[in-house]
Amino acid sequence: MAGSPDRSDTPDRSASDLDILRRSHRGKFVALAALLATAGGLVWWNNRPGPIGNDEQAERVLVVPATNWRYKPYLEKWGFVAQEGRLKTMVDELKEKVPEATEDGPAAVLKLADWAGFAFVAFEDPKSLDFSGLDIEGGVPTFAEHHRFAVVSAGDYAFPHKLTVNAEPSEFMNGPELDLLSALFAQEPLASTLRDDPKNSPDVIVLRTKVQEGIDAFDAITAAEATVAKIADKARVLLVDKEQGQPKPTLLGGVQESVHPIALADGGTLLLARKANFSSSSGFNADLELATTWQFFHVPAGADPVAGRVPCTSLLGGSLEETGRSPVFRSSPQGDVLQIHEAGRSRLFKLEQGGCNFTALGEITVPIARGDDPGEPHRSGRVARAQGDGRESVVYLVKPGDEVAFDLVRTTKASLQLPVWLDDDVLAGPAEERVDPDNYITRAAIYFYSASRPERALRLDAQNFNAASQLQYVAWAPPGPQGARLLVRAWGPQTGEQLFRVDAPAPASQLFADAIAEAEKTPLPAEVRDGMEPLVVPIDTRGWTFTPIVSEFHVDAPVASPDGRLVAFASDNELHVVPLAGGTVRTLTRNELEDHTPMFSADGKTVVFRTRFPIEKTNWTLTTARSVPAGE
Repeated sequence: MAGSPDRSDTPDRSASDLDILRRSHRGKFVALAALLATAGGLVWWNNRPGPIGNDEQAERVLVVPATNWRYKPYLEKWGFVAQEGRLKTMVDELKEKVPEATEDGPAAVLKLADWAGFAFVAFEDPKSLDFSGLDIEGGVPTFAEHHRFAVVSAGDYAFPHKLTVNAEPSEFMNGPELDLLSALFAQEPLASTLRDDPKNSPDVIVLRTKVQEGIDAFDAITAAEATVAKIADKARVLLVDKEQGQPKPTLLGGVQESVHPIALADGGTLLLARKANFSSSSGFNADLELATTWQFFHVPAGADPVAGRVPCTSLLGGSLEETGRSPVFRSSPQGDVLQIHEAGRSRLFKLEQGGCNFTALGEITVPIARGDDPGEPHRSGRVARAQGDGRESVVYLVKPGDEVAFDLVRTTKASLQLPVWLDDDVLAGPAEERVDPDNYITRAAIYFYSASRPERALRLDAQNFNAASQLQYVAWAPPGPQGARLLVRAWGPQTGEQLFRVDAPAPASQLFADAIAEAEKTPLPAEVRDGMEPLVVPIDTRGWTFTPIVSEFHVDAPVASPDGRLVAFASDNELHVVPLAGGTVRTLTRNELEDHTPMFSADGKTVVFRTRFPIEKTNWTLTTARSVPAGE
């Protein structure tokens, strides 16, 4: 019937709707199954022991620093791919990238490394971290003091984790970045890149190519050790094997330290030493830095200079920390008082009975200008100093506790140089008198000063030294049979340089007192009465003798032996001795080094001295201590 529904179409529509409904239900089940599978996968993903995220590559390193030192630039220079961040930052990063993660501490960083494809995590200061919850091959080690880094394998390399630490740092090539490198190259397969093994796999060969700069840096540590060992060997060759003097000098200091010796009144030797720290940035050339701490050692008379060293703790507790310029160590002529001048401070110490038994006499608070000589100490605790400004010159005494200096002589008519003590009262030193200041005409002399008679001086004219025009050096000598003795280095246009032994007819104090008493019998010049100038009395040289004992050498730092037998001096970088009475000069050292500053032992049988020698592969020279028998 027209207009009636076609019933034959009804069953077909019902089947189609059911199919759609069924398909809809199947879609829900599939979606649910997929959701369940995903949820299960996440649970499995978070709990499975295997790697997650990106594939690990052995050159990829995550660094967890504990200091402000940056390691990423070093690692990238060496061919590694690196990231670094603090522990808390890493833990927060894991929570952001993997919200389901529950790990904390090192475990969290290792999981983050696994997720990001880092093969190794380097932890600085591992002693402060807790690794106990990790499955580490062989267990968590006990970290030594030098273990700056612990490197732990991650991801594909972590079944179980392998933990390596840095080797003890090299003495000569070190740094935090090298500690990190050392701990890294203890891990496989990085360790395999260090081995020249033909069986290395293609992966190891590729890895080696990537981190070749790191391998070179690691190998440079061993090369630095070898370089410094070679430097030390060659220094010993210079100091011992190539020494031609007979008998050969004995080495008192090591070749990796700077040593200044001082002969003491007790017969021993004081060694003032500081370590020479060698380093190398390439493994082939060396750098050197002197330690700022001086160590004090005593070598008793007759003891082995190395095995017999004992710390001298009576001097500032046995060490001195240098804070500015190198300190000046100055002893009295007899070796019984030591002055240490450092950072503007002068401290005095007196040697008592017993091995290196010093007593502190105190600090001299009277200041000196920067660079000025701190002075010549005396067994009484007084120190003689000289100072001049081009217009006025002064020789004065200071001692611990003084608030102001005690002037011996102050004058505008002469330039006064540092004097030496001849006895407990009298000192002597070179002077240049201004004969005609306008035309720069001067006259050389030796001035004698008295601690008990200030503003008085005796004058010994340079003409007494074979008409010398310059008197360059004055040194103490033991008194002779009749009276005082001293050594004077003079120079004249006719004779050249000569070393004189000067013999006075009476003790220095008596000569001074007699000459001044005689001069004061006559009216004093007005400038002396008014205190404007000191009284300077010419010496009557009748009874004096001036004996040249060395003429053919340039004489540097002459010193007389305490027993009065010999004089030692340096000339042309070698050491020599000559009898104080005059005679043949004997050469003690023959080498290519710089021997200088001789001193006699208390018994006069040994000369202790300093030797400056070059350090191969550097621009440095070091000073060490040696000794040699003085002979007859």
